[in-house]
Amino acid sequence: MKICLMSKYPPIEGGESSKAYWLAKGLGKRGHEVHIVTNAWEVEEKYRENILGSDLENNYQPLNVHVHNTNGFVDPKYIPYSKPYTEKIASLAIDVIQNYDLQLIDSWYVLPYVISGYIVKTLTGKPQIMRHAGSDMTRLFESPYLRSLFISIFKTVDGLITCPAMEKVFVSIGVPREKIFLNVGVSVDPESFNPNVKPANLSELLGEDTSPDIPVVAYIGKLDEVKGVYELVDAASRIDEDFRLLFVTQTCGLEDFKDYIHQKGMSKKIIFLGFVPPWKIPSIIKRSTCVVIPERNFPVAQHSSILAREVLSTGGCLVLGKELYDKMKWLGIQDKESLVVVDPKNITEFKSTLEKILKDSVLRSILKQNARRLSEKIENFELYIDNIVQLYEQTLDDDKLTRL
Repeated sequence: MKICLMSKYPPIEGGESSKAYWLAKGLGKRGHEVHIVTNAWEVEEKYRENILGSDLENNYQPLNVHVHNTNGFVDPKYIPYSKPYTEKIASLAIDVIQNYDLQLIDSWYVLPYVISGYIVKTLTGKPQIMRHAGSDMTRLFESPYLRSLFISIFKTVDGLITCPAMEKVFVSIGVPREKIFLNVGVSVDPESFNPNVKPANLSELLGEDTSPDIPVVAYIGKLDEVKGVYELVDAASRIDEDFRLLFVTQTCGLEDFKDYIHQKGMSKKIIFLGFVPPWKIPSIIKRSTCVVIPERNFPVAQHSSILAREVLSTGGCLVLGKELYDKMKWLGIQDKESLVVVDPKNITEFKSTLEKILKDSVLRSILKQNARRLSEKIENFELYIDNIVQLYEQTLDDDKLTRL
């Protein structure tokens, strides 16, 4: 098949961009031709992954994957001014579909990609599948200025990928149940995220000498307060052992965060790496003594964490905030068996947990082995790709019948 995937994509940081990358790579590996249409290189610098020239050559466009980016330097000036992301993505997608004779649109994240996809569907006649994240179905969908447009598009697309918890929402606003597709949930690729990956060389990544033996507590993601990063620094500042706290981040609020680090006397123990592309995450997980995801009071109820599953699949030592743990229990994860659960608001407990992990190599070994075993039960990347391909084929067949 020949697919037009309109979505976030590296160098845009974050879970949705990462999922799109691994999906495209999985489809391309099967021999499907995937054309990514995105505005990824227009992303604000604070949300941009650091991608080297070698990455662009070797990883950015996997086998059978072709990336088409909008141009950030040719925005027309008009009054009142706006950044025409939706229009530029749609125009580029029309060109790509016509030039490469693509069959189907898969649009991921409502604003701007699903809306752009709908414009393209209307003008090219190609069937459109849409999928959403948590934030676009809360913050954006709840906006009175966007809701009517969203609902109208949801009812018109040819297929809508969602989770069981959201099915009632879409049915209640008039989306035909037969257009709603469940059980095509994202999976982590165990071949890319596995215990045999080569650990990252922090000295090479940072351009400064970092001992390969020093313990590393890693945090990967944005610096929002609801991510629990301030609690992480507070807890870590109370540990006497020599270790490094690695932040793979560079978002807004960085200067205030650095001020807090200085107040806690942690400046010499902190490493800032900046955002990295998805294909480098496995090696960072492998290099880390543990990866901490201390999220709390997150405003999006549906939000989960693909990163947590990537850590498990890599056979990493995962420290997970209780809020996310409660959301992910359905996967079969067990505290103190395949991961360790903390309440990030309980700084004393948080500190003790990190301290124990840093000191107890036997505990880490058990957690890592159990993490990989559990991941092998949870993840089925090939089935995930099978389900997506089947959905594409069904959508194309339905579109043919509609035209007859």
